Amino acid sequence: MIRWSVMNELTQRLRTFLKVVEHQSFNAAARELDIASSTATRHINHLERQLGEPLLVRTTRHVRLSPAGERALVRFRAILDEVDHLTGELESLSERVAGPLRLSVPWRYSRLYIAPLVSEFMQCYPEVTLDIVSSDQRVDLVEDHFDVAIRIGHLEDSSLIARHISDQRFVLAAAPSYLAAQPPIQQPQDLEQHRLLTFSYTTANHHWRLIRDGREYRISARARALRTNNADILTQAALDGAGVVVQPLWAIRDELASGCLIPVLEGYQVTAAEFDTGIHVVFARENQHNPRVRAWVDFLLARRERLSCG
Repeated sequence: MIRWSVMNELTQRLRTFLKVVEHQSFNAAARELDIASSTATRHINHLERQLGEPLLVRTTRHVRLSPAGERALVRFRAILDEVDHLTGELESLSERVAGPLRLSVPWRYSRLYIAPLVSEFMQCYPEVTLDIVSSDQRVDLVEDHFDVAIRIGHLEDSSLIARHISDQRFVLAAAPSYLAAQPPIQQPQDLEQHRLLTFSYTTANHHWRLIRDGREYRISARARALRTNNADILTQAALDGAGVVVQPLWAIRDELASGCLIPVLEGYQVTAAEFDTGIHVVFARENQHNPRVRAWVDFLLARRERLSCG
């Protein structure tokens, strides 16, 4: 029978190998795993001794997979997936809320809404280790090894379970300096003549969509001045007078209140994606009985009022 201490050592070595491959760097892998670079090197050396083959080809500037490493990569991922699945099942049986919890949260939302709740969650569940990745990129929970994600806007059809946190409203806005120097924007078609600042991950088919009195308008936003995956860059560009932006009201509430940004076409419902603009917490179906996942989801749902973006 394999002792758990031996199993733990093996999984640590396998995780180190996967991180070195992901970052193509021992130092970067060690930083993410919070271990010394010498420990990361020792883990890989041990695996290579056990298998009798070099798994990585090291040069002074690069680290890449050897032929044996390419074959091992697929097997190692499968082994870790099985170990993680077994660990989740065992923890589900015990109902003990402990262990790692990896979260994906959009950058600005994490700063304004999730950051104020983190220490409270940690006090409620001191045995849970949080790994929060703040990024506007929409991750694949299974492929990228996330337990839970917060999604803003339209939810694609998938096997994920979604729980609604809050509704939100989008607004069109621009700086006073930009509006003063450009033709007036009185109807959606006027936007065709303006510089549009667009968000990469939510601009469905590169169009903005507006609705008023049951009529829908589609404005092409393809290659119109600026396209980026960073919401803060969009806001700053708008503040600097670079063009018109679509942003959630909660994200630019202060800029609107101060007059640094002026709302445009206020009588229209607007969004950069589909009209399902809610905010949801999502997780894989196989994680629905994981105590850590349930704890985080229930924690957020119990605080809907503090997370409201309406």
